[in-house]
This record gives sequence, C-alpha cells and structure tokens, in this order.
Amino acid sequence: MSTPDPKQLLQDACDCEGQFNAILAELLQMTGAIRTTVRLDVPVLSWSVNTPCAEVLARDARSMRSDASIDHRRARSIRWIERHRETLVQEDVHADAGMAPPAALSTLFGTQAQMVAPVIMPDGYMIGWVSAHFADRPRRFTPEELALIKASAGAVIGLIEPYGTGS
Repeated sequence: MSTPDPKQLLQDACDCEGQFNAILAELLQMTGAIRTTVRLDVPVLSWSVNTPCAEVLARDARSMRSDASIDHRRARSIRWIERHRETLVQEDVHADAGMAPPAALSTLFGTQAQMVAPVIMPDGYMIGWVSAHFADRPRRFTPEELALIKASAGAVIGLIEPYGTGS
C-alpha cells in the first residue's frame, strides 16, 4: 500500500471542509441554529471528534473550533447516540441529567437545545456526527428540521467515504 501524499490529503481536507460548510450553512439557515458543526474521526485527514472539522456560526455565537478539552466520545449524549444509532433531539439540554451533554456546551457556548445526528459509515462505524445548537429552550423541533439534520449527516457520509473509518 502506498503512502498518501500529504499535499493531496491537505487539499482533500480543505475541499471537504468547504463542502461541509455549505451543508452546515443550509442547516443553520433552515433551522435558526446558533451553531452547526461536523465532528469526525478521520486520522488520515488529522480530524478528531474533539474539535469540529467544520463549523458555521450565527452572528455572535461562540466558536468551538479551538476547544479540544472535552472527550466527546465519553459524553453521555454521544454514548447514547452510539448505542441507539439515531439522532438525538434535546429540546432542553438540562431536562434530563442522565442525558446532559458536557456542561461547557451550555455554560461556555450557550447551547440550550440541540439535535445531533450520527455519521455512520457503511461498515457500521460511527465516525462522527453533525450537530445543530440552539440558544432557546425548550425548543420544539419540527419533523422537517429532524429530516434536514439527518440529510446533512447523509451528505457528510458521501463526502468522507473514500477516507475509510477511524476504527
């Protein structure tokens, strides 16, 4: 097996990020989120779920891109998604202490409600997720918004499938 060309991998990562941003911008606009993110474990592209590989922000929303302090795979909300293999909808992130995301999500980043859709590769590995964060709670999500975040996760799968899994 040949060693991947680092310049090509960097170009691929930049191309993917641009396409992720387009997906996230639509999700942000259609849902009224304050932040939308893609988090992926793709070692060959130097991506880890602990920092977003793409993020689109509403005006005055705080970025999560420089904060890698949380082990997201250990978060209760993400463990639930891995176990159930479905989109997590939290109309109020504080409503169920057993499902609460890391405290920093609300205290530092202003998230009060969220939708998080898993990105599951064809081999069954959950390589990451797409999230939409909201500052208002309780936030009632429509079936259209739920369908949109699921479609966004599906579009991400199509873009990263050539890079394999991080498993």
